[in-house]
Amino acid sequence: MAHLLAIEAASDSFSVALHSNDSQICRTEAAPRMHSKLLYPVLNDVMAQAGLRPNQLDAVVFGKGPGSFTGLRIAASTAQGIGFACDIPLIGVSTLQAMAQQAFNKQQHLHVLSMMDARMNELYVGQYVINPDTNVMEPLISDYICPISFKASEFKLKELAMHACGHGLKLFDQFDDSVKKLIQTQDAHQILDASSMFPMANALFTQNEVLAPEEVELVYLREQDHWKTIKQQKQK
Repeated sequence: MAHLLAIEAASDSFSVALHSNDSQICRTEAAPRMHSKLLYPVLNDVMAQAGLRPNQLDAVVFGKGPGSFTGLRIAASTAQGIGFACDIPLIGVSTLQAMAQQAFNKQQHLHVLSMMDARMNELYVGQYVINPDTNVMEPLISDYICPISFKASEFKLKELAMHACGHGLKLFDQFDDSVKKLIQTQDAHQILDASSMFPMANALFTQNEVLAPEEVELVYLREQDHWKTIKQQKQK
């Protein structure tokens, strides 16, 4: 695997992970509203522990959303800063995909429903299944935003017995019965660590599906026009 630095800040926690020389270092901090203050010291500590300088990285991975508007921007802007300074590419990974990947990596769940509380009586939802050839969680449907009481048929959920993860499950009592019956096991307290982005990120890096720093785009699923790439800003 390439030398990859991963930054994830889509929720109240944030996480920094580094993959280098077949080993991983990961730090995850529960830090509501403290991401901007604590992220850089943690990032510097991880790099120092690995004995690497930023210009030795092959790419910087960031959680592209959906998730917290502010947290996603902090992760993306940090990745951009390193990318511009060191002339290295970036790789964006879905937050919901990373959640599903973590459920597989740590608990060997093969079919996963990732669910985040999107506020305003809505959920961010993604449905994923493991690819046994690559051990990468792949989407069965596109990530989407929906009402808490959505019906499985309305959003074309594949009717599989699934593990569900994410803080959206704290709203389980408000789910429609058609969704409840698909959830076999659940983890409403999952804390996402950035190393869960590495399987997808490495696959994208191998396929050269990388971004220049100015090409960063985030996925909010709501209020998409609040974020513009640098290239888009220059086109105004």
